[in-house]
Amino acid sequence: MEIRVVGACWARGGDGARRGLERKTAALLAYLALEGPTARGRLVGLLWPESSEETARNNLRQLLLRLKKLLGQECIESGDPLRLLEGLALDVLHLRALLEAKDSAWMASFEGELLQDFTYDGCSELSEWLEGWRLKLRNLRLKAMEEEVLRLEQEERLKDALESARRLLEREPKAETSYQHVMRLHHRLGDRAAALVAYRQCQDMVRQEFGAALSKETRDLAREIEHSEATRPRSAVPLSVTHPPVLAGREREWALMEEAWAARQPMIVDGESGVGKSRLVREFGYSRGRCLLINGRPGDQQLPFATHIRSLREVLKEVPDAPMQPWVRRELSRLLPGLLDEALPPPQSPQERTRLFSAVIEFLRGALQGVKVLVFDDAQYMDRDSAELGIQVHSEFREEMIAGRFPLIINVFRTSEAGEWERQQIQSVIESGLMRRVQVGRLDAAAVTEMLRGMGEPAPEQAAEKMVAYTGGNPLFIVETVRHRRQSGGGDGTFAKALSPPDLIRVMIEQRLGRLSQEALRLARVFAVARTDFSVELASKVLEVPVDQLALPWRELEEAHIIQGQWFVHDLVCEVLLATLPEPIRDVLTQRTALHRGTC
Repeated sequence: MEIRVVGACWARGGDGARRGLERKTAALLAYLALEGPTARGRLVGLLWPESSEETARNNLRQLLLRLKKLLGQECIESGDPLRLLEGLALDVLHLRALLEAKDSAWMASFEGELLQDFTYDGCSELSEWLEGWRLKLRNLRLKAMEEEVLRLEQEERLKDALESARRLLEREPKAETSYQHVMRLHHRLGDRAAALVAYRQCQDMVRQEFGAALSKETRDLAREIEHSEATRPRSAVPLSVTHPPVLAGREREWALMEEAWAARQPMIVDGESGVGKSRLVREFGYSRGRCLLINGRPGDQQLPFATHIRSLREVLKEVPDAPMQPWVRRELSRLLPGLLDEALPPPQSPQERTRLFSAVIEFLRGALQGVKVLVFDDAQYMDRDSAELGIQVHSEFREEMIAGRFPLIINVFRTSEAGEWERQQIQSVIESGLMRRVQVGRLDAAAVTEMLRGMGEPAPEQAAEKMVAYTGGNPLFIVETVRHRRQSGGGDGTFAKALSPPDLIRVMIEQRLGRLSQEALRLARVFAVARTDFSVELASKVLEVPVDQLALPWRELEEAHIIQGQWFVHDLVCEVLLATLPEPIRDVLTQRTALHRGTC
């Protein structure tokens, strides 16, 4: 069963046939998905405001019957309030999960508007609700698209970043920032003429739409482009900075991976975000021969087999002529409906599940011939069904991996973001000897010195200690800090304590902060305002709560890698907290901190 209410609205029932949804049926599904369980009285008032209570409730009963008949099964629990069934394959549920996970890459890829083809004249409250959600989703999608442009640029995937910037400009043609991204990326790719064309288009747009002059930021960017060389591709900073040539401080981890490779033992490589797990594993993988990269994404947990559906598509893209027996193709159509005109439904019984797992294993056995390493990045996002299938794949191919007849599998995890069930599974496979664990930590001062030297930084020995304090020894943060400093004209090796965190780091930290409870976020803000004067007693008085009520928020901050010991994991977390703290709230917290500081 599959239902879509973003873009064109349709549903596919157990028979595999796709049918359009009636407008009020689609509205009911979207409302329950975004607002959660809702009383019948509330729903009938939204959908049939002009009808009597009795007539409206009868209309709702008829709608539910038609929906059940359309799909061939229930998708809404009966009773009052109404609620969607757990695990329902409804696109807007996936979208809500992406909102909660703040997954920019997937948010940016969503197309179409909520209930795109429908209007609800005569249902004024429903219309207002729909317009509110459409606006919210539109703004969040634009923000996600901008974050995706910055991420791709940081990874030096400039052509992909430019393509994303163009899509952003199509969506938001009246924002100067959209033009700035296009200008900057054309310039970095060496096309000064195209960058200046975008500038003139921006100039015309602002004049026609707003009757105003361009912002100083846009004018400064255009001036920089005009005075640059037109014949040479431009990079804001050298490649040695954006992609340091030295895997500094990773000798131990590399040696452990060499040992696992020699023993033909699959690996779990884990560590916090930004410590360089992905680069380490990819460089190791490519050093062994042909390497295939697949990955999990936030939001996968909301859809059964979401991770393996994407993984199988990646394998087929890499090996489009992979051998596939008819029974295998038929079973895989449960996950990849495009393989057959009449695809099988998702597995319902244990027998169907077992047969699907067998088909995936048989397919991979033939498709991955010649691949030496299979890297699964961001495995912490894997949905539970895919995780169980992944464990089956590891178990099934264990002997073939030892014999070198199947690629060695390397799983890359952020274990701090994995759920309890996932952690138990990881611990189980490690203790059973099925996989070997390689933990990647932050860099110490000696490793940071080596990294800075490889990046061409002047006086790396003198800068290393301050860089460790500022970034916590996180390699990605170090790269972004050096890049940002050079772009800001501070490339002489001096260390500006007041330097604002680079965009990518800010986004990453904001996402981590966004996952905190309100209690934990308030405690972190007090910590940031109080700085070295902070104490639990002070926070208790500032927040006006008993000390014992701070125990859980404090533990949450530790588990989320926001604080460590008596300070933040690195100074950047404190700076982002302060930068995102509304000024009136910061003023109140500052006043309360000063008032109570002497009493603690």
